[in-house]
Amino acid sequence: MDQKPVHIIEDQNPHDFIIRQIRRKLQSGELKPGMRLPAERKMAEEYGVSRTYVRTALKALESYGIVETKPQSGTFIVGLDISAIDGLFADILRLDAFDFASLAEMRAILEVNAARLSAERRSEEDLEKIHTALVNYEAAFERGDQQQIYTTDFEFHRCIAAASGNSTLRSMLMLITPDIMSIYQKQRICSTADTVPLEEHRLLYRFIAEKRPEVAAQLMKTHLDGMLQYAEALRSEPV
Repeated sequence: MDQKPVHIIEDQNPHDFIIRQIRRKLQSGELKPGMRLPAERKMAEEYGVSRTYVRTALKALESYGIVETKPQSGTFIVGLDISAIDGLFADILRLDAFDFASLAEMRAILEVNAARLSAERRSEEDLEKIHTALVNYEAAFERGDQQQIYTTDFEFHRCIAAASGNSTLRSMLMLITPDIMSIYQKQRICSTADTVPLEEHRLLYRFIAEKRPEVAAQLMKTHLDGMLQYAEALRSEPV
């Protein structure tokens, strides 16, 4: 029996709608960790959207660590505990101003310490991964590809967190950073005309490579000041 297309509610954009549907299926048990998702074409037909929207949603989910693509095999839900996966979903979709400000403050605390620990503990393999993420970020910046700027920015910070050698710190950042990136993306906070973030990324890599923990931590704090100022402005706005 053919499945009828699920129609998009008018106040949802197709990207968010697809993410919500995948999350709903995980919560209901229709999808489980480790399972393969249907092909893009089938998902497009089921949800009544173009394959471009499906592809965009899957790329976002992959960058947030919710799905992984295996060559010649397809796209799979990661093999994490269902509660951990649901946490990754939580605010990809929507946050209120107070939650955003609270998460921004927590991210700053975690990221500053991640930079410090990475500069102390990073391996050569860690450094190579951070450098690859930096190169991808630079390329997206040069192209003016806003979507990829957000994605590669997230990957750069994820690699720094991984290099900290603290799995709890890394996991906490993976839970909250996508939420913040999502708000930034929706509000178009970052601009390709502003080269300061690009230069700060380059310096962060340099200080971690040179094993200068306190300088790396201070730069990370400066790097996140704009996020904190934006969060505080949101918190101060009347409801």
